Amino acid sequence: MPIQIADKRFLVYDYSPDYLVGAEEYRTDSRSIFKDVLPESSHWKDTGIKFDGGNVVFCGDCIVLTDKVFSENGRKAYDNDFVQHLKNTLCSDLLFIPWHCEHPDDPDADVYGHADGLIRWMGGNRVLMTNHRDTDPVEAAEIIRRLEYKGYVVREMQFDVPQLNRDFNWAYINYLQVGRKIIVPTFGIPEDKQALRIIQEEKPDCVVHGFRMRDIASKGGALHCITWNIKR
Repeated sequence: MPIQIADKRFLVYDYSPDYLVGAEEYRTDSRSIFKDVLPESSHWKDTGIKFDGGNVVFCGDCIVLTDKVFSENGRKAYDNDFVQHLKNTLCSDLLFIPWHCEHPDDPDADVYGHADGLIRWMGGNRVLMTNHRDTDPVEAAEIIRRLEYKGYVVREMQFDVPQLNRDFNWAYINYLQVGRKIIVPTFGIPEDKQALRIIQEEKPDCVVHGFRMRDIASKGGALHCITWNIKR
């Protein structure tokens, strides 16, 4: 979907992620969506960059992306010229967090490289992070280090349950917020109650509800992945 960078300004881009090679029927065209859905008063800029909407997370005055954006565009990691190009295109300061996928054929591997599967801005300088350290403690520590260096205070979602359900408990921060209403994906597992409490604590001015999403999350995404928020 087009990326909104101001009230009536959007970016369109090339959505051709590696995880859809051989499954092109699932690709969407951000240019067509802009023309068909957005009002005529809106303006758009074609970036010519390979982007993925789930890998663009707004955190106040900064945008957070995983460093998969470099390999997707055939660039060396943290290439200075490309970093500057991204900053100019997104009209924002940027923070890159690490991502890797050593075994993409593994059904449990994170082939997507989406920042919205790792962190969520809570307002101010607060960021909520998944329980990523349960699966990759080294990468999780580096993500936290980079966020804290940038001035963010990071709260990790840690669960006190007899047995962690790693199939689903990563997905709670992939919630949908519309105004002051938040819908959190839930899965009928013990972590549900704790996740709802944590998000309510971080968003005390919002109404927080759970919505069962086991079937959708089993495909690798949740509510933030399948919805599109814009400010009108």
